[in-house]
Amino acid sequence: MEELSKRLLKMIEFSLGCTEPAAIAYNTAHIAKYMKKDAKKISLEIDKMTFKNAFAAGIPNSNGLTGTKNAALLGYFIGDTGKSLEIFTMIDSSVLKRVSENGIDVEISLSEKKELYIHSHAYDDIGNEVEIVTRKTHTGIVEIKENGKYIFKKKAKKAEEEIEFEDNCFEFNALRKTVNELYKIDDLRNKIKKAIEINLEAIEYSKRYLDPKINPAYGAIYARMGGDSVEIASCAGSGNKGIVAIGSLSYIAKMMRFNEEDITKAVILSCLLTSLITSKFGFVSSECGVIHAAGVGVIAALLYLENKLELFYDAFKNYIEATGGVFCDGAKKGCSMKGYVALEMALRAIDLAKNSMTIPNTDGFLGESFKETIFNLMQYDPYFKLFDRETIDILERKS
Repeated sequence: MEELSKRLLKMIEFSLGCTEPAAIAYNTAHIAKYMKKDAKKISLEIDKMTFKNAFAAGIPNSNGLTGTKNAALLGYFIGDTGKSLEIFTMIDSSVLKRVSENGIDVEISLSEKKELYIHSHAYDDIGNEVEIVTRKTHTGIVEIKENGKYIFKKKAKKAEEEIEFEDNCFEFNALRKTVNELYKIDDLRNKIKKAIEINLEAIEYSKRYLDPKINPAYGAIYARMGGDSVEIASCAGSGNKGIVAIGSLSYIAKMMRFNEEDITKAVILSCLLTSLITSKFGFVSSECGVIHAAGVGVIAALLYLENKLELFYDAFKNYIEATGGVFCDGAKKGCSMKGYVALEMALRAIDLAKNSMTIPNTDGFLGESFKETIFNLMQYDPYFKLFDRETIDILERKS
């Protein structure tokens, strides 16, 4: 149980803004430490998934700036790596002025690497150059070179990228006991409580876009993807998953008048299921993680609260038949609609299951169990990756 708790702890992080622009800014902030003069050119080679997710994401505190080039320039002019993925909290008027007035040529190229990869290469006008490489994780700086000589070099470990969850997490008979045991672990319980508090504040903020009584996920995702300065607790590598699996679930549970302990336990279960599914499809996935993972976590958690977990698979089948197959076309304001759909369909799928309405196991990709269905869906993954190629082509034409 301690090991499972440690894995879940790593699944909950706190961030400001979309993680891919922040990772790019964190990378280029290192350049400023080593360039002896102002850079004249910054070349960025990034993997396709990072390009896709940074392309249209809003940047907090930037007066509406978006995208890869602006993230790179902001990081360079901030020049401070102390805030890690919360680097955009350090944007001020002087940074924005330098971005708007700079003459730096930023060149973007795409890497064929299958993992997160950011390679920045900066030059000044007298021949000095600095290279920074981020690999596997958003803050995983593995190489720093000055004028062709290594200042720092580290081999990234696969364990730093992905965290596996054993298949026994699919066994629902033991889930209630598992949740109770996880709740007793102070570090996890306290972090979950903080995550709930932060994401409920984000949902409160989101009222300016949509009344959360209509849908608590939409406004918070819209605000975050639009670049509003809203702190979020993420789940399984995604702030949008966190908004659904933690914040929206807690909002609904509070409306249903469940107490703090029950809500905390429900969020532990929601994060466990969200993380389990994410670990199977990948933390940077071609499928929409809000749809395929976070919405499923919400279903399990709400049924847990009502002591009706025996209905989970029926509700899950209703849900996944309606939503399965939604691909990821990048991080942007439109993700708010995916969050809206995930939450709405999760609630409707539960209602149908309560009324003994469910889809037969013989239909399509459905299996005899939750685990079998997830593994059936995983067989489509190689084909979903082809969608990325077309998405990148579309985005490059928009550049």
